[in-house]
Parts: sequence; structure tokens; C-alpha cells
Amino acid sequence: MFIFKPQKEYTLIDAGNGFKLERYGEYLIARPDPQALWPKAVFNASMNGSAQTVGVIGNDNLNLWPNIDAVFAKSGNGGGSGRGGGRGDGEMKGEDEDTGNWIKTRSIPDRWPVKFEMGDGLPELNIYARLTPFKHTGIFPEQFTNWKWSMELIKKALDDSGSMGKKFSKENPPKILNLFGYSGGATIACLLAGAHVTHVDSSKGAVTWANENAELAGVKELPVRWILEDAVSFVKKEVRRGNKYDGIILDPPAFGRGAKGEVWKIEKDFLPFLELIFELMSDDALFLILNGYAAGYSSIAYSQNLQNLIAKRGGEVEHGELCIEQDSVGFEKIMAGKMGDNRIVGVTPIILPCGIVARWKSA
Repeated sequence: MFIFKPQKEYTLIDAGNGFKLERYGEYLIARPDPQALWPKAVFNASMNGSAQTVGVIGNDNLNLWPNIDAVFAKSGNGGGSGRGGGRGDGEMKGEDEDTGNWIKTRSIPDRWPVKFEMGDGLPELNIYARLTPFKHTGIFPEQFTNWKWSMELIKKALDDSGSMGKKFSKENPPKILNLFGYSGGATIACLLAGAHVTHVDSSKGAVTWANENAELAGVKELPVRWILEDAVSFVKKEVRRGNKYDGIILDPPAFGRGAKGEVWKIEKDFLPFLELIFELMSDDALFLILNGYAAGYSSIAYSQNLQNLIAKRGGEVEHGELCIEQDSVGFEKIMAGKMGDNRIVGVTPIILPCGIVARWKSA
């Protein structure tokens, strides 16, 4: 598993009964999550020093999560479109997405910044959160491990540029392609690390949002191309043009429609698309990240598609679930008021699965 740990400005407070409670900066947000198949808030409490099992708090009653600032109420409408990103931003969405409305208990701005501390000497990553009609906030914390991994590989490639047979430099940085780029978290991470990035999405709204995030993060003036185009169409053109990339990031949806009505079905289109992706990789390629947000496949299935890279280029492939770990301390603070004088003890953090990844890096 690749697990995101709680941070100062984003934490998973609790999850269960098909919902999750998160803190984005100062705001507590509750929204549906089909992976949360367990009861919410199971913990032990002690009163007057005597251990007592409290058990399940709340079942499906959101009111037992106190001080929620906004909760997403599904409308029940199905369907959707949009190959680009596959996460939904008001102009496009995947068929797996919920539509609905946000019920707010206090005023929340249209967008607000959330900071992620990358650690290990890497620059912090700032990105806007916003409440979309498709339950998403535009921030996917489970991608933190991919952001950091790609930043470290790019930084190492640039740090090694002074060695014999150097491949990259500040003047000739690694070229990264981010397909289905949506709100641009991966794009910003790679720019912060010193790469040149091409960001592709078929939604005008998504590309605009990614631009806003790049400005917030202070990377908008760095070498980046913003491409408003269907990902498959763009990749086919790049193959014909003979362009190559040193790192590729993609998160293909299970089903979607592009801006011009192009239909994507992963069971039919994935393999030929991946073959095109391999053609775009340069001789000095550093990495490939293949995410599965709502594909319905095992990470093993994805990783086995990357074995050809090892056969031809060496390196290594790793795979697993992308997860978020519950903030037990934050949970205790929020729930303490519900427990009166009780002290919550022995909480085992929930691990919320949020998708899969298979990724290759060069030797």
C-alpha cells in the first residue's frame, strides 16, 4: 500500500457507512465514498479509568459527526461524460461520478488554498480546494505518494546532471507528460522539481483550474504547456510528430466522453492506448505512473502491463493501493465533545482505499 499520512492542512477525520469526513484547511467536509463499507467511528473509551467499549457511533447519522461545514447530498442522477480527467469539474464527468448539491452550515469561499508539505527538502505544494457538483474537491491526497516519488526522481536526474554522460540540466530539463491532468496536482509537483511539463485535459474548466493552481503554487511562469484536447487524440498526434517524454503520468477513467464526443471504454481502448504511451517514452525516460481511480481493476493487472518496460529498459515496477490514513488525534479532538468527559483511547487508524497505481522507474 502507498499510504498518505495526516498533515497540518489536510486530514481524514473518519470514514464509514459510505461517507468520509475530511478537513481541508479550516473546513470540515463530509461526502460520499463507496469504499467506506464499514461502520464509522469505532473506538474504545475509558471513563474514570475503567475501559469501556463504546462501539459504533453514528451509523448513517451525519449529525453525530459534529461541526460539519459542508456535506454533499447526492441527487441520484447517473451518467456523465468526459474522458479528460474522469473526475468531474462542472464541464465533464465520468459515469462513476455522483451528482448533487453541497449543504453548507457556514459560508465557504468558492476556493481556498491547501498546503501539502512534501518533506525531505522538497518544496511544499499549494493547491486550491473547491466544492464541485460531482462531490470532488479537486484535491486527491492519495496522490501525494506519486507526487513525491516523481519529484524525487526528477530532482535526482537534475542533481546527477554534473556527472559523466549527463542527460538533463536546468537548460535541458526532463520533459513530463501529464494526461487526464484535471486540476494539476501532478503537473505542479513536477514543475516544482524542475521539469518541463505538458498538461493535457479535454475540459476547459479543468485546464483553467490547473492554471489557477499553478499560479497559487508559484510555478505558472515555469516551462509548462497547457493542452485542451482529448488525451488519445493528443497522444496519437505526438507519436506522429515523433515527440518523446522522459516521464508520463496518466489516470484513464473506466468510461468517458471527450469534448467532441469521443467515447472511451477502458476494456476496449486501454491496451492500444498504452502501446502508444510506450512509443512516447524517450531513451532516457525516468518513470511512468499509471493510476486507476475508478477503473475497477487490480493494481496487479496494471503492473503486468508495465513488465514490457523492464524487458526493454530494465528498471523496476511497483504497484499497490493508494490509501489515506485516518488522523486519530484529530478524530479524538472532534469526537471528545460527543463523549463528555470520556477519553478516547486505543484508536486504530482507519485506512481508506482510494484507487490503485502501477509505476515504473528506470534503473
